[in-house]
Amino acid sequence: MLLVYLPVQAQSLEIQAYPAGIIGVVGYTVLSPDQMEVRFHAGVNLTDRRDWGDNDSETGSGFGGGVDLSWFFLRERPALWVGARVDVWALTIDWRNDSPPSSGDSRIVVLQPTARAGLRKTIGVMSLDFTLGLGAEINTVVHGRDVGQGAILLAGLRLTL
Repeated sequence: MLLVYLPVQAQSLEIQAYPAGIIGVVGYTVLSPDQMEVRFHAGVNLTDRRDWGDNDSETGSGFGGGVDLSWFFLRERPALWVGARVDVWALTIDWRNDSPPSSGDSRIVVLQPTARAGLRKTIGVMSLDFTLGLGAEINTVVHGRDVGQGAILLAGLRLTL
């Protein structure tokens, strides 16, 4: 059977919160009639890791983007979905240690793969997704002192127009 792919484009705004920060992105979505959805996005990541990282204090921000793939359990929407997402963030992290006193900044590139799930509600011509993600922050490039990395849990909202 030959499937015909007829993409429908949509723009989205998304905000995700995690224990050490917040991520905001704008996205461009290609919707597929076979229960799949692909989204490309770009945005900003603001973090305050407190003393959860490798130093007594780690705060910072940066820009990045990525791609996510969602699979809907039902063809009809609103629906439950599962998916995967990969982001790359270029962050500047200001760090500080109390004993011995030291401070500085590190420029890092973070790879952030996550497994995601969500629920989509339709509101007229718009849709609202409630999202939950579990993944990892992996420092792939570090210029400066090592800073925190590890597991990440994200909860978010995405508005698609």
